[in-house]
Amino acid sequence: MSSNNDIWVAEQSDDPYHVVVPRVPVPDLVNGQPHWLVRPSTIRLLWWIFGVVLALTVVAQIFIHLHDYFTLDGFFGFYAIFGFVSCLAMVVFAKLLGVFLKRPDTYYDDL
Repeated sequence: MSSNNDIWVAEQSDDPYHVVVPRVPVPDLVNGQPHWLVRPSTIRLLWWIFGVVLALTVVAQIFIHLHDYFTLDGFFGFYAIFGFVSCLAMVVFAKLLGVFLKRPDTYYDDL
């Protein structure tokens, strides 16, 4: 294979399924540093900020009176726990669904 700066150029091939795959551009470095949103320190800071905001929304329930429609939704932190359990259930369901829908790596080789 020969290449230039924009795209991988493949040599002539007898393979009818041969495709030319473009190169993935590397993010530009500014002064030798990657973009500020992809730095590990920024990602760690954003996780902390989002965690504090989520904790503050649970703590706000102390000062704000919520009108419960059912017995359970009147408990402290119910919506945070319900959201976490719902998200966890979706992830587990997706993993279980993946077990049934998964195909071997050589699935399309026989076509």
